Amino acid sequence: MKKETVDNILKIGTDLILKNGYHKVGINEVLDTANIPKGSFYYYFKNKEDFGVKVIKYYSENSLNILNSYLKDTTKDHKQRIVTFYKDMAKVYESKGYKEGCLIGNCSLELSDWSSSFERVISEELNKWQVALENCIKAGQLKGKIKEHETAKSLSEFILTHWEGALLRMKSSKNAESLNRFIRYLEKYLL
Repeated sequence: MKKETVDNILKIGTDLILKNGYHKVGINEVLDTANIPKGSFYYYFKNKEDFGVKVIKYYSENSLNILNSYLKDTTKDHKQRIVTFYKDMAKVYESKGYKEGCLIGNCSLELSDWSSSFERVISEELNKWQVALENCIKAGQLKGKIKEHETAKSLSEFILTHWEGALLRMKSSKNAESLNRFIRYLEKYLL
């Protein structure tokens, strides 16, 4: 029961923070949406910052599971796995009207300079995503399916950084142009 309750609170927190940003989401809004008493919140979380850190980890874990489902898809070669992931994610953002973006990218902008605990968790979670990409790229390079002009580590960092940047541009322009350009360059030049 406790895990289900915490997961429900974190899911609601994720949705609210994606839509409004961390600083614009109050604990009472989370409690009202989750339909739980205030005392229960403090049973599960030390404070709002602890809640925010756990939301970031929750979002990252779910996102990493999705990413890995693509990166470990043996029905496609390694390059196709990566490109297909980003093409499918672009469709998700299109379906959301180019709003929200990536919670970790959003929180990186909003919170990394605000708190060392946020800075640390954001960095750690992005590193997990980068390692997953790096492992797929490295395997693809060994099989001759991905170019070897750069190291897998360098490529994975470049890809992740530019995807997050493309998402920021997408949010401000409210179109897929930056995402499509990213995917085109990824497919044609990087991999």
